Amino acid sequence: MGKYSLLVIGGLVFAAGTITSNLNQMSEYFVDDLIEHYESSEAGLIANSMAHMSLAILRDSPSWRGGYSGVSIGNGSGWATVEDSSTDTTLSTAQVRIIAGGSSGGSIDTTTVIALLPTIPPAVHGGVTANSVVTELGNMTIDGRNHDLDGNVIAGEGTFGVSTVATLTQRGNAKLGGTTVAGLDYAPSKTPTSGIIEQGATYSFPSLPDAVFGHDPGTLKALAQAGADGSQYVTDPATLTFPLSSVTYVELADGATWSAIDFGASTGVLVVHNSVGNATIKNLNSGSFKGLIIADDIEKIHTTIIGAVISLTQNPSGNCIGNGNGEILYSSAALIEASSVSTGGDGGVSVVSWLE
Repeated sequence: MGKYSLLVIGGLVFAAGTITSNLNQMSEYFVDDLIEHYESSEAGLIANSMAHMSLAILRDSPSWRGGYSGVSIGNGSGWATVEDSSTDTTLSTAQVRIIAGGSSGGSIDTTTVIALLPTIPPAVHGGVTANSVVTELGNMTIDGRNHDLDGNVIAGEGTFGVSTVATLTQRGNAKLGGTTVAGLDYAPSKTPTSGIIEQGATYSFPSLPDAVFGHDPGTLKALAQAGADGSQYVTDPATLTFPLSSVTYVELADGATWSAIDFGASTGVLVVHNSVGNATIKNLNSGSFKGLIIADDIEKIHTTIIGAVISLTQNPSGNCIGNGNGEILYSSAALIEASSVSTGGDGGVSVVSWLE
């Protein structure tokens, strides 16, 4: 074989070796890129999974702040922290921040979620919260002790029977109960202790129903108009379907009154309001309501309300909030459920933002 042939063969061998080396190197790069992409994707999926796990716990236990650490998922692990306004003043009283993370191989990813939890509406200060004088007549009972959804008393967790910026008047056989700031319960009585009554309150009274929850103006009306989960918006109460559920918004004409109501077994948030602030609900005669009733003006409750009532008007049209056998039983559980439907959230937890 000649020298030229040997050179050609040698060159081909060298070229083949170089190509093979380059192919091997390219293959290694490709495998490395594939592994890096897989680990990065898995870390992101784990972080999102931890955020969802945290939201699920908060739906069942709104007070949970324990978080997670070292949770094995797939080929990686996850963690989560939960903080609220007690540790971060940039959060509102109903907000929590979830920082969830995941790691896989050498990749780490995080997800930050701001969620709004159901809570007792901040504008509720008693079984009845009023922006005017409150008069209780007949056999009416207002009880600010805390009650479960069946009306059973939960000791030491209640509030004022009545909280008003003006004064309370009791006559006849009307009774008032409640819980003092120190947590002492007092059963309904015709001569209640002053510790369960707040008169001349100086807090800023909400001017709109949405402000009761701290929502933006128009939130409750929009939820009612959307009609989800039984929500209803009407201008004529005769067109309502009972029992009520979720958010019911009755927008009456100027000076109009909705009278003679049979609730059946209604729940949720009931708003009776107009832009003038003089929509009246009157003669709540039968059935029951569990949740929160917010009305411009409310007169003569003759049925059972488990939750609370807020009267927005400064000039009541009638002479009393109740003069028959009606009862208002404060219930934090009913109010938390009302807060839940007022957010339109999933299971009462509404995601405000989700940053991956």
